[in-house]
Amino acid sequence: MQINRVWAMPSKWTFEIKPIKDLLDRYNVGKGWIDPFCGEKSPAEFKNDLNPNNTNTEYHLEAYDFLIKDWKINGALFDPPYSISQVKISYNNIGLKFKGKENPTGGFPKVRSRLAQLLPFGGFSISFGWNTCGLGKKNGMEIIEILIVCHGGNRNDTLVTVEQKII
Repeated sequence: MQINRVWAMPSKWTFEIKPIKDLLDRYNVGKGWIDPFCGEKSPAEFKNDLNPNNTNTEYHLEAYDFLIKDWKINGALFDPPYSISQVKISYNNIGLKFKGKENPTGGFPKVRSRLAQLLPFGGFSISFGWNTCGLGKKNGMEIIEILIVCHGGNRNDTLVTVEQKII
C-alpha cells in the first residue's frame, strides 16, 4: 500500500484540487465510472446528485436509489457529504427535510455495499472524506493507495482512499 501526503488549497469541488485531479487522471476516471454524489465537477460518466439545480447530471435521486439500476461500470467514486452538518445543509439548500433518524453519515453503508457489488473484479473505487474506510474489506475491497491532502490551518485534511475489488 502506498501512502502520500501533500499540501493543496481546499476547494468546495473536491475533484478540482490539483493532487486529487492528478490521482483521478492516473486511474483514468471518466468513461465507465459512476458517482452517486457527483456535485457539479465530477469526471465520472454516470452521475447523480440530489440537488435538482445541478445541471451536470440527469439524475437527482437519493444515492442508493440511483444505484439500484444494474449499471455496467469500470470504477466508482464515493464522495458523499463528510459530516451530519454537511448532509443537513445539502438537504436544506434544496428544500428537503433532513431525516435525522435516517442519517446516512454512519458511512452510507448501503451505498458503499451497492457500489462494491457493481464493481467488476479488479475494478477501482476512489473514496473521499475525513476517514480512510473506503468501501471496505467486508465488501471485497483492498486498499492500494491513500492520499492525504493537507489544507493547513484549522481545516481538516481530505483523505483519498483507492481500493481495488479482489473478491
